[in-house]
Amino acid sequence: MTESILLRKTLTEAVAELGGARRLSVVEVAPDGVTVFDLHRDETGTPRGHGRPVVRWADPVDGPSWDDPGASGDRETVLEAVNVSADTTVVLVGSSPGSPRADEAMELLRAAHPKAFAFTRAGMPVGRLLREIVADEPLRRSYELVVLRRHPVTNRLELTCTPLFEIEARRGTSFTFTVRCEPSDEWGTAFAVVAWQDRRPALLSVHTAKVQPGRYEITAELERPGLVRFSGLPGLARGDRSWAEWVAAVPYRLDPSAGPAHLICAVETSGTAARVLERFRRIGQMITAMSGGLDDRLQVSLIAYGTHSYQRNVPEEPVDVAGWQVSTEHARHSLERLEERVRQREAEDRGYADAAMVEDMLAEVARRLPSSSQGRTALLTVGDRPPHPPRVHRSHILPCPRRFDWEQEVRRLEQHPDLVFGAICDRPPGRADPVWSRLGRAGLVHLDGAVDVHGLGADLGLTASQVQPIPFPLLEVP
Repeated sequence: MTESILLRKTLTEAVAELGGARRLSVVEVAPDGVTVFDLHRDETGTPRGHGRPVVRWADPVDGPSWDDPGASGDRETVLEAVNVSADTTVVLVGSSPGSPRADEAMELLRAAHPKAFAFTRAGMPVGRLLREIVADEPLRRSYELVVLRRHPVTNRLELTCTPLFEIEARRGTSFTFTVRCEPSDEWGTAFAVVAWQDRRPALLSVHTAKVQPGRYEITAELERPGLVRFSGLPGLARGDRSWAEWVAAVPYRLDPSAGPAHLICAVETSGTAARVLERFRRIGQMITAMSGGLDDRLQVSLIAYGTHSYQRNVPEEPVDVAGWQVSTEHARHSLERLEERVRQREAEDRGYADAAMVEDMLAEVARRLPSSSQGRTALLTVGDRPPHPPRVHRSHILPCPRRFDWEQEVRRLEQHPDLVFGAICDRPPGRADPVWSRLGRAGLVHLDGAVDVHGLGADLGLTASQVQPIPFPLLEVP
């Protein structure tokens, strides 16, 4: 084994032993002077160190000997610069054998530190060798990214972590993950990495980026212990804000309108084609307006319902779920298909004239909604006719063939967390059937009026009244 290989092995083992009070001092004796490299392991488990020149010789070849009176100051400076505590490993490296001044300095140091490892042929500068060894070292602690998690019921925000790199990971290891960035303040969104040991985190680094709200697929790469680089984020820079300020900037809870939202659009398809197409147009306006404010946090469900048929020669079309919890783009395509179907149908509306399948639609929504909250949910019903009663009723409207009770279905939906009711009715509120006041409890507007879709969205809690800065990326999964 050559001496350069043995030196690398010795330094690698000495770096691996760092921890607690354990230190490493590597003394490099070169033709132009003496440099000491001091290394330790910080609270994140990362080897840290720096080189400090101790003596620089103006004339390394012809200068005075170490035994000359003029060189006594250099001798004392070198000896005092080397840490000789019991917890320090000392390695002496002579990088230029054959230089009289360097050889003399090396002999002096070996005499002062007889137990130190000594090498006279380094093969490369010590600083470069140490950087390579530290970069190649496996992680001694796991690394995680600091994120926020939203409670699914209370919307309370709590700081937590998501894994990046496990113990023993080496440089070049990468990990790709997805997070959501909410609107931020002037400091941007913080991507903070912590190192864990014994259930205690230590802050490793904080980088910030000013990005548009939305989901981001990010790749974290371990460049070396103590250094994680992120790709997939524009303008990432080191953050200057204190950690206490970052933590203090986290709001107690997330504004419901800032979280994920589900807009359920239920549209009545009975009536003239022109009337139905106008209902579809209002739904399209609503989807466009809400998707602009909620970005990709908005999911849309599209349900079409018509009328019951009480005649054998008139077929009845069931409630049509054209899309459930789909993207806004998918919902627009589904809406276009429904519009095309309406344009191609016969002009005559042969369904039951006094009511529509509102109760069937409500039952279908109640059946599909999960029992737990998945964010703000708004049921927007667009139509004109009232529901069928579950049995013979004094209104003389024929009962629902399936005996669905619309009031019971509404009560079921009212128990769902974060669900609100909105409606766009063909008739003005003063002339509409009283049931529409129930279906439009949070917001009821007239189809033929100047519909303020943004105002209706605010009534349904789908738009924020003001921007709520969120300083860390968000995990949407509870």
